[in-house]
Amino acid sequence: MNKNIKLLIILSTPVILALIEWNFSFSTIFILVSIILIYILIITRNASFKNRYTRIIYKTYKIIMMLFLILFMILQSAILINIYKTKDIDNIGKVDTMIILGAKVNENVVSKTLKLRLDKAIEYYHSNKDINIIVSGGQGKDEIMTEALAMKNYLVENNVDEEKIILEDKATTTLENIIFSKEIIGDLNLGDRILIVTSDYHLFRGRFIASILGFDNEGLCSISSWSNRLYYMIREYPTSIIDLYRSIKFRLLN
Repeated sequence: MNKNIKLLIILSTPVILALIEWNFSFSTIFILVSIILIYILIITRNASFKNRYTRIIYKTYKIIMMLFLILFMILQSAILINIYKTKDIDNIGKVDTMIILGAKVNENVVSKTLKLRLDKAIEYYHSNKDINIIVSGGQGKDEIMTEALAMKNYLVENNVDEEKIILEDKATTTLENIIFSKEIIGDLNLGDRILIVTSDYHLFRGRFIASILGFDNEGLCSISSWSNRLYYMIREYPTSIIDLYRSIKFRLLN
């Protein structure tokens, strides 16, 4: 069998597995495009030595691909390390305010992802009932109520003091979650140290945004299934780069 065909079969395996697990989703397409770019890099190596210009093009492409892969691995490593350090409430120091980042609401019921986040927040609340709680999330086009209100209702139903819950119901992105929550904290003088609660794959991005915006922060994450975690960790790559740029831009302009 031709070496290139063998290579193509090997590289196709992750794409096939992704299609089986996630269908034609963003993460599947991301894996497919990445595999194609890697395949092109490998099979064009010999052809690149034909002349000076092809060598320059190949080396440039190789550098770009190496940076792409290195940055991807660094981000995934950072997410995994952050998960390991923030999955237990015993690892959290003293904080003044807890910010729970929103996720999809199904009609007037929190989704499974959002329920896991809220359950983790409730677990921490029972060890520190004096903490202020900001529930952050606006209303999507396919939602009949704001994520913030749905979160508040769930918390109250699970014996969290309603007086401790503050609604931030405008945010539609993670960056807005942090920006609008920061405004509330400043207006109400809620303290300088915050705890961000969200899903395992999402916490690293939430925390670095908060750090860029000047928050002294801790993190606490709910644990996702391995399939959901892997799926969203892949999605975190482009969104983290975008939010890094947006966060720095916001901080410089404000």
